[in-house]
Amino acid sequence: MKKLTLVELSNKAHKDLKIKNSAVMNHIAKQHLMNLRATELGQAANCFPIFATKNSHNDFWTFSAMTSFVPNENLYVKDDKFDVIYRPTSIQAYPFYLMKAPVEDNAYTIGILEDQGDFSKTTGEALFDEEGKPTEGTKRRAQLLDADVQKDLQTVQFSKTLEDLGLFKPLVMNVQLLDGDSRKIRGLHTIDEDRFQNLSIEELDGLRKQGYLMPIHAMLISLLQVNKLIMLNNEDLDRAQIIEVKMEVLKDEASS
Repeated sequence: MKKLTLVELSNKAHKDLKIKNSAVMNHIAKQHLMNLRATELGQAANCFPIFATKNSHNDFWTFSAMTSFVPNENLYVKDDKFDVIYRPTSIQAYPFYLMKAPVEDNAYTIGILEDQGDFSKTTGEALFDEEGKPTEGTKRRAQLLDADVQKDLQTVQFSKTLEDLGLFKPLVMNVQLLDGDSRKIRGLHTIDEDRFQNLSIEELDGLRKQGYLMPIHAMLISLLQVNKLIMLNNEDLDRAQIIEVKMEVLKDEASS
């Protein structure tokens, strides 16, 4: 498989490019997990179950909205529509990405994957107008990503605080199917509610001052959305029917 490389968006190199009409929805339909910033957890909890995962290569935590129980599937997409109350920023900005500036150190710019198949020179949403100026869609996506730089830092700070307080709890999701089979989804973490309830007054006050209590509660409440995922899965009788989903704590694994 050819490796895709981000290239900096340019009104010269990409003046004729257009985003294919089907590109964004095709991308959303394959998102089993959608990346979230800490600032999005409250809104996303109204729609999706939210989990944290830890990157074993760099030890960074990420937060994700789960949209299905299998990879490359999004149960919220029906008839080419993503009918949800809240769309994560990572989806709203697609097919643009934040990347390190190729020349300037410690700076970021907007990048695209030219060979990903999302672009056309004939039909779709133009990236630039005839004068080489960004279209409204390009400006909107760029503004979202510009704001994401600060939100990424806030997410790192939030996740570090949770980790330092021992508030991440590792889970394995056991999906029981009607035919007797089962699937296990590993690598997920949620908030350790028992540990949270036993924090000291000083620790709780610290979380309150940082504005972290709401996203913590949002993650806990969002677990109820697993029932919605089961319902969406079972609406399609051609899909493997789910009896129940059990979220089991990994007793032998540290929360970090």
